[in-house]
Amino acid sequence: MNYKVFLTSLLFFLNLSHFPARASCPEGNPRSTEYIRRNQPTRCEGIRREPISGNSLRLISIAIRNISSYGETLSLQIPRINGGSNPQIKVQSLDKNYQLDNPSLSADASGFKFIWDTYVLKRENVPVDSLRALAYFLSGSQPIHIPVILGNSSGIYEFVFYTPSRAKFSTFEILREGKQVYSSPRNNFRSGEIAFTWDGSKAPAGRYEIHFIANIEPINQPAQSLERRLVFEHNPNWLK
Repeated sequence: MNYKVFLTSLLFFLNLSHFPARASCPEGNPRSTEYIRRNQPTRCEGIRREPISGNSLRLISIAIRNISSYGETLSLQIPRINGGSNPQIKVQSLDKNYQLDNPSLSADASGFKFIWDTYVLKRENVPVDSLRALAYFLSGSQPIHIPVILGNSSGIYEFVFYTPSRAKFSTFEILREGKQVYSSPRNNFRSGEIAFTWDGSKAPAGRYEIHFIANIEPINQPAQSLERRLVFEHNPNWLK
């Protein structure tokens, strides 16, 4: 393995993904909406405030999602890849400080699935279009991100970053075996969520790489340039 590529991917994973540690969450009243351990099925879910550094730029979602409204339950799927097991996953809405992690996933030959009740989502009026999801498997020590299917498939990938600072992406490209297959920079400075979409329905299955260069303007601090690479798995069948 190329050491520089591995180190770059690992730094991106550590600095941007911010996955929760696999630890128990507090017990509490299941009829509250606080972030607590919930059962049937088991998960940590609720409203939770997370401090965000003024210099942070976080990847918060690689998802395929199509949810028009909340029913009694909501489902997510994580496709299986060769050698992939025990995926880490986080679902959140920064709009409402909603978070779900450590779900008890069910597994079959095609992947992993989780279905949970929408009590917290509906009681806190979490907008359906604000849900973000991020998942990864480990291949050795390298994180391989996998798109999360929320609800039904929309036929398109969403890559969402978050920054409380002003930022612009002078480069955002998707590569396969070092060759560019998609490019969509964002040349205007903005804060909050910054989203990119990609219709990969005609791209062959395999391992891809996101390469981006972001220019960040933290409040009362010098501007910064951040370059990162992220590995993810793609299969056009997941978009159907």
